[in-house]
Amino acid sequence: MGSSIDVKFRDYDVYKLVVCGPGESGKTSICKRIIENKFLKQYNPTVGAEFHSFAFRKSKEKAVALFYDMAGQDRFKVVRNLFYPGTKAVAIVFDVSKRESFREVANWIREIRKNLADLDITIVGNKSDLTREIGREDAERIFEKLGCKYLETSAKTGEGIGDLLKNMVGSAINFSKIRTYAE
Repeated sequence: MGSSIDVKFRDYDVYKLVVCGPGESGKTSICKRIIENKFLKQYNPTVGAEFHSFAFRKSKEKAVALFYDMAGQDRFKVVRNLFYPGTKAVAIVFDVSKRESFREVANWIREIRKNLADLDITIVGNKSDLTREIGREDAERIFEKLGCKYLETSAKTGEGIGDLLKNMVGSAINFSKIRTYAE
């Protein structure tokens, strides 16, 4: 029996999705854009984790994506490690307008691989509406070599948010199918 936990809440299939990455990269703004189609103009750092739910239909079945929006600061690493079990898809978000944010992604990949070795990782270059310090082509090339998918978003304008949602939900559903068949 695997370590994966499949959750069913009433008539809904539930998929746990983690959104993590460096502080101030826009993780909460992305979640708010997905869930409420809103952009938060004021930055309020996440303490530990925030949780957001998004209902959708999978074929004819009802399903819910539970987004675990993780705090990016190092002091919350112990708390983050408690939330990883049961995750079906993960996105590591960084800010394309800050080189330091990009540099921190390698540490996040290591943290995710340590806790969720079998999971595909999607790297998200957020804030594509701002002046860039990281070029799209460079990021795509680097993350492809690391075996990660790469997408770009702007939580402010909504650009790429739908693609990210489809990617994460699709990855979660596929991961659940693979785990079910393998067990």
